[in-house]
Amino acid sequence: MNGEQPGIQVRRTASREVPVLSLDIRRVLDGVPRQPIRAEFRFDPVTPMIVSATFTPWRGPSVIWRISRELLYRGLYEESGEGDVQAWPTHSDEGEAAWLLLESKGTSAVFELPVTEVGEWLDMTYGVVSAEAEADALDWDAFLGELLDGRAPFSD
Repeated sequence: MNGEQPGIQVRRTASREVPVLSLDIRRVLDGVPRQPIRAEFRFDPVTPMIVSATFTPWRGPSVIWRISRELLYRGLYEESGEGDVQAWPTHSDEGEAAWLLLESKGTSAVFELPVTEVGEWLDMTYGVVSAEAEADALDWDAFLGELLDGRAPFSD
């Protein structure tokens, strides 16, 4: 990916980290991509199943969504997700695109994402933590402890 493309910025970080992907995308209104939005995608190897996406309209506050990495990746090429977060490929005048639907408390937004840039960035995340290794990064004892009303995690 070329960080010099218009509307795309990639900031390099530490070696085991994936750079933040910054894109100028569009919100889809009435089936037509119209409203420009700044989107920043972040990946943390500590929680490899999740991608954090910050959406910032030109006017108004930012909104952060945590999206399944697998859902986002699949949604670039096929229908993916159900309920509050869904993604699917679509046709665009500017090349391959996917739509990302986010719903919360009766409101929804659909964003048009460039498949090439988001796909390459997600490939980088899988280079740091493969899909097969995602579960290895989880602290299962702490997770189960929280599920059991904060009781102490299991010990060996």
